[in-house]
Amino acid sequence: MKLGWVLVVGVLVAYLGIARPEVEALQLEVHLAMDAEGFVRIRCTATPVGPAGYSERLTELRGSLAPETGPWRIVASFSELLNLAPGEERTFVDWRLRLPEGAYTLTWGNPCEGEDVASFAVTVDERGRTVLTAPGRFLESVTPFTVPLADGQWLGDPAARRAAAWARASLAEDLGVCPERIGVVDAFSRLFADASLGVRELGRVYAQVLTSGHVVRLAWEGRGIEYRVAGDNLVRVPDAPIGPVPDEVWVVQVFAYHPRVDLLLHGELACSPAAVLPLPRWVPAGALLPEATFALLVEGGLSPWETEAGYTSEFPLPGVLLAGVRLDGDVLTVILFDPSLRTSGGACRVGILRAQIEKTALQFGAREVRVLPPEALQP
Repeated sequence: MKLGWVLVVGVLVAYLGIARPEVEALQLEVHLAMDAEGFVRIRCTATPVGPAGYSERLTELRGSLAPETGPWRIVASFSELLNLAPGEERTFVDWRLRLPEGAYTLTWGNPCEGEDVASFAVTVDERGRTVLTAPGRFLESVTPFTVPLADGQWLGDPAARRAAAWARASLAEDLGVCPERIGVVDAFSRLFADASLGVRELGRVYAQVLTSGHVVRLAWEGRGIEYRVAGDNLVRVPDAPIGPVPDEVWVVQVFAYHPRVDLLLHGELACSPAAVLPLPRWVPAGALLPEATFALLVEGGLSPWETEAGYTSEFPLPGVLLAGVRLDGDVLTVILFDPSLRTSGGACRVGILRAQIEKTALQFGAREVRVLPPEALQP
């Protein structure tokens, strides 16, 4: 039975869309500078991205500098138990080098956590000064001896880079994969209307203050995932329904049956309501919540990754539509258009369908759930 509860907890954590503000991960960055004497200073740093810091974790990092042409390479490797307080920057590499003219590539990080790759050039300008040319985000400061290049998309914003690193690390921990496998599609600043960051949960109260933060959009195996980040707050938007996410959404739940959980809980496929588990969904902030949520349950279906995780649902059923939802006090009535009575037939099947509807209704404060027409959900 213990194994069964472990699976239940694992399923809920992996697929409820829970963000992990406590995730311990590093932002790895390269910093470049050029002084008046023609020396290039190279610093490679690591900084915790979230409020949890980084404590007692074995960390393996590698820095490598190589010219575009030439046989030489400078390499520095580190392996240690690392302890960093939130926001504390640790410098691992601090080189001061006189480099000949040419193009160079500096790589810092590791293949799993991710690598920061800086391509730069050392040249002599028309005044005979040795100058460093590199994307602006790598330069410690802009001086007469540096030439900043434009950064692509969000890379020029340090706060956006930190938000992207934190979101990617959180998703990687949820999925159990290396952060390097997760792509950053975009990261941009947004002024949120309140402390919910535009992702409101039922029953929660949020400080009504304008909150400056970032939206981070990630991609993993063809799947789009959106996070909202502000200060020490990290929020993951539910992954479904698939499509562009509005600025303001409510987080709701629909319910689906998980046969493996049923088997582990009861030793057989008992069609138990206990194996009908929540799945997160978003609905636009202006929608009527019960109606929008039941439309997702009855007509929306499961996402491909939910099916792959073992969830099943009878919905959507051919010819069955949501005709309406009424909430009168603590009584919620779901009205189905089911002329062919496709929601009826078989005690096991009907029990699961009823559990899906009733559990979805409970989040709206209902104590009694009715389904119409009376012929629906009959064994």
